[in-house]
Amino acid sequence: MLHTVKGFLHTQDTIFVNEDGNEVLLRGMGVGNWLNPEGFLFGGASFGGAIGSFSRACAFDRGRTMDLYVAELAGRTYQKQFWDTWVDRYFGRADIAAMKRQGFNSVRLPVNARFLLDEEPGIHFNEAQFALLDRYLDWCEAEGLYVILDMHAACGGQSAISCDDGVDNQPHLFLDEESADRTVLLWKEIARRWADRWIIAGYDLLNEPIALPMFDGLIPELKAFYDRLVREIRSVDQKHILFLQGHRFAGRVDIFDHNYDPEYNNWAICVHLYESLPDLKVFGPILEKRDTLRVPVWMGETGGSSVGDSGTGNQWMAVTYEMCMEYHISYNIWVAKAVEGADAAATFTFRLPEDWQSILDYVERGAAKPSYERAIRIFDALLENIRVENCVERTDRVIHALRLPGSVVPASGYDADRPHSGQWPYALYCGYRREDHMHLLTEPGYVPMDEFIRTPGPLKYCDWPHILLRLDEGDCASYSVREAIEPVSVTLWCRTDRGGVVRVSDGSRVMYEGSVPVSDAFLPLAVGAVSAPERATVTAACISGSVDLKEIRFGA
Repeated sequence: MLHTVKGFLHTQDTIFVNEDGNEVLLRGMGVGNWLNPEGFLFGGASFGGAIGSFSRACAFDRGRTMDLYVAELAGRTYQKQFWDTWVDRYFGRADIAAMKRQGFNSVRLPVNARFLLDEEPGIHFNEAQFALLDRYLDWCEAEGLYVILDMHAACGGQSAISCDDGVDNQPHLFLDEESADRTVLLWKEIARRWADRWIIAGYDLLNEPIALPMFDGLIPELKAFYDRLVREIRSVDQKHILFLQGHRFAGRVDIFDHNYDPEYNNWAICVHLYESLPDLKVFGPILEKRDTLRVPVWMGETGGSSVGDSGTGNQWMAVTYEMCMEYHISYNIWVAKAVEGADAAATFTFRLPEDWQSILDYVERGAAKPSYERAIRIFDALLENIRVENCVERTDRVIHALRLPGSVVPASGYDADRPHSGQWPYALYCGYRREDHMHLLTEPGYVPMDEFIRTPGPLKYCDWPHILLRLDEGDCASYSVREAIEPVSVTLWCRTDRGGVVRVSDGSRVMYEGSVPVSDAFLPLAVGAVSAPERATVTAACISGSVDLKEIRFGA
């Protein structure tokens, strides 16, 4: 399913296939903060800015306002030099090569409409920006990475939050006829220019349109816009896949009630997913739409949170993306690179210059303005820090995102498509995976969160990190590791309080069978090693008594 990247991709029923008819599952990274900078990834304001309210864009939270502050602090001459250097250094040939080395086969390139179509009367395409993107397409083709072009910031703004680089947190794409017309013309020009470039897997037409519930009244306009946009693109490009997102941060699939590409049927549902419990409560509605419309699903934006317990974010990715693979859902992680400490699953992180706070103090509080010389020195240091060779590579995130050797998998995240069976008639308070009748329980001493009385602080994963799996006599659960070219050790962290015997097999042999020591603590139980070039699976079964599993470790 991870075939060589070559030739146009297209949809075939509910999967993506290459020109040889082989299924291709896209596993990629999104290059956020590159052509469309965002404050929380850059080292500025938090995500969303003045989210949910009408406000002229003024915070250091999006490219449009960052541009103004760079000019204000360092001068207009330096401003252009800064952004040209930023684009070259933030994401270059070395970054593309790193993605390939890490094991990804695709990249989502977010673009900003105002860089391709001048914000001036008339239609004036920016040839320099198109040439820049052409160069990146060449590099991706040379490295063997499929490209998904993502309209992250459409004309006028489509999300009404800072990530669409709008001027006032309003979805003008659906309010102003001119914004809609210009976006259609831009997409048609993109499609005309690159209709024959096979390295482009497809076009992600709008990022997170109508993100906030307060704009749900514009959903009919969104559906009509998609119908119009698809027709216009198909008039010049019949080859590329069209990816369509729903509302509410691309988390809802309600708008997918008809075939948006009836003539060519080469489109896919695109969803975004962060931190939700990885079970059928999340996947069910998506799979239902997929199976009803007979189109593939691409999880175009996702990532395990890095706030708080980063290990939990990694394990969430290991479970969620393995479910994606099992359900034949391609996925793309947000983001490839971000400032150290950002709430994002970045595989490369950069440090801010030592004097960066003086920039933020001026921007956010009106503190003393750094001199031009000092500001330029700080910005130059930032441009040096973002080079990939000066970043920290988070291999732990890559390992878990691709379920490679070294992954730590929570026991409650057993494989959905491999042997698992339980007889437990009840469910946890949160209802996690209740459809499987597996005996899930929370760890001793943990008090589950109440739905209405929230504890202070960010609630990223709620009860999920504290859920254990109890295998009663006759129960079993399976866990997989991918790309285990060499034998990978398998260790169960388990316990029993009343005695239990466990048998672990890899499908062809019994790797281990024996008693689990009675203990209050979870102890490591080495059960052998597995290997397989694509996917190796172990199944743990309880032969007698009961055994509590906390996690399964593949490798060191």
